[in-house]
Amino acid sequence: MDGWTYVWLIGLVVLLTILYLQERRRSANIRSLAKRSGFHFLGRGVPRSLSLRGTPLERATSIWNVVDGDGSGVRMIAFDCKIGAGKGAWRRTVIAVEAHDKVLNQLASHSDLTVDHSGSWAIFYRPKSWSVFHAALMPVDELEARLKAIVG
Repeated sequence: MDGWTYVWLIGLVVLLTILYLQERRRSANIRSLAKRSGFHFLGRGVPRSLSLRGTPLERATSIWNVVDGDGSGVRMIAFDCKIGAGKGAWRRTVIAVEAHDKVLNQLASHSDLTVDHSGSWAIFYRPKSWSVFHAALMPVDELEARLKAIVG
């Protein structure tokens, strides 16, 4: 191997290490958010009571950083997910709320999010976008603010 091959390999290892550490930090921050909010950090996989059927999210190939809790009598589940596979895959942070009048009144304050419904759940997420620099996972501080805003 020539010198450039080693440079590329070292660069790749550094990049993968940075991505891994960022993912670990995000997970730790979401665990802290769950603890502050009185939610449970579940890790991977959503509870059976949450249906994603009929939404683009039912094609999720991976779900992680799942938190589940109750805010002012409103059940909420938030999670990160990857939808699809290969070059067409996209990642999003999702907030699912058991739908009732109080939640429906809050929908107007989340106009930048797509809202789908599945069973008794209202499911909020940013729509798939085609830009080079698209929003993927919601920053943890924004996620916390949105969870607080939903319960008023």
